[in-house]
Amino acid sequence: MSVPPNIVLIATDQWRGDAVGYREGAAVITPHLDKLALRSTIFERCISNSPLCVPARAAIMTGQLPRESGVWSNARAADVDGPSHVRSMRDAGYFTAVIGKTHLWRTGPGPKPGLHAKTMDHILAAWGFMHRVEVNDPIGTGSQGCAYTDYATEHGFIDSHRKYINEWIDEMRSRNATPWAQPPSPAPKYKDIDSFIGRTGAEWLRSYDKSQPFYLQVQFTGPHDPYDGPDDFRSLYQDKEIDIGITAMVENPPLIVKPRLDSRSPIVRATNEQRRQWRINYYANISLIDYWIGEILEALHKSGFDDNTWVLFTSDHGEMLGDLGLMGKTVYFEPSIHIPLLIRSPGATPQKTDRLVQQADITNTLLDISAVEGFNDSLGQSLKPIVSGNSPKDAQKAVISELFGESTVITDRYKLTVKTETNEPSQFIDRQETPDESRNSVDDPGSASIQKELVERYFEPLKARIDQGRMSRYRDYVKRTGRLN
Repeated sequence: MSVPPNIVLIATDQWRGDAVGYREGAAVITPHLDKLALRSTIFERCISNSPLCVPARAAIMTGQLPRESGVWSNARAADVDGPSHVRSMRDAGYFTAVIGKTHLWRTGPGPKPGLHAKTMDHILAAWGFMHRVEVNDPIGTGSQGCAYTDYATEHGFIDSHRKYINEWIDEMRSRNATPWAQPPSPAPKYKDIDSFIGRTGAEWLRSYDKSQPFYLQVQFTGPHDPYDGPDDFRSLYQDKEIDIGITAMVENPPLIVKPRLDSRSPIVRATNEQRRQWRINYYANISLIDYWIGEILEALHKSGFDDNTWVLFTSDHGEMLGDLGLMGKTVYFEPSIHIPLLIRSPGATPQKTDRLVQQADITNTLLDISAVEGFNDSLGQSLKPIVSGNSPKDAQKAVISELFGESTVITDRYKLTVKTETNEPSQFIDRQETPDESRNSVDDPGSASIQKELVERYFEPLKARIDQGRMSRYRDYVKRTGRLN
């Protein structure tokens, strides 16, 4: 009888799909990911099912789209009574552990100041995690407690950490963000929040001594801003040539994007040098996390688990990083929805594929690896056959990404965004005609037939999957608060 494999899922926050060192021409420095990629299947076209933290993480946990889970923004927590791949794996005999930021509910700035993550520990247990080291979103650490703020308190720098976080929050709320000017974390060297997560994950692997197979999630908070990477990592980039990205602005932006393109915004008016430094700050965070990925992989090797452990690396969504005059995520442009995905199986032949895949596929892949019955009602497909070199199911012709009551269908060439309940289009992008995605041709009569075909082929069959009750509650929330998130 074969021994069930161990599984390590390394997940990050806001890591765009092109910011990896193993990608040709990339400026970012990720030697440990590059080494992992040499032993992995590289999925070069993985799409986030939602370009925002809680909905995206709910998709990975449950295998559901927002229309099914009802998680249309960070304002609503994922439903712990719904499907959970972690719980299914636990029930099948896996020891399940999580270290880092799960973000299955809003951790800041909404919750009450002073609230500690341990008050939600029973919820993580209900999701199926047997060992839990919960770290809040960086925003939440400014006023709430978690494993990392306990650590910062113990080591005497909690006050400087919170001052740093709250000054960043104030700047973001002022709508005058200057990410190129973001200083490094005031934490002592290798005591920042991502170092805490990486070190704790490596230590867990070195100490694991149970007989049952394990499923470990290590969930970093970066490279989400604030860009707190230390100067040692920023200095790696000072003499490198840095592509400053897409300087074009969006033509005919959809209503949800227009307010973010205010000509007074520092982001829109950023100089080339500011854009370059912004990317250096972001890449430094990535290189810091890459260092800890190296430590995790080394711990896996030295503990004797390497030969029977699958390793997956991915992110919840990307980051615009100034492209098209935008920062953050919550839009359907490539930098926001395209995410990295590596899957390493012991003994499998490394390869690259441009097959279109999505986060819901990760859910059923994890279940398939652990020989647990997949979620048959999920739109996600297991990627294990591809990694193992076997004949996969028919390739997906399109995937779906959803947020704020809108849905986008993504094919190899087109992106069409519609209002979920009515299928009324708001954005249409032809990536062949406009590779930088700067032109919204939703009103172009020449694209009307294509838009109609995309609606009929992909959205109409999904209407029955809309949870109308949860959709209605989200719409009521927007009307009541005036906020989408």
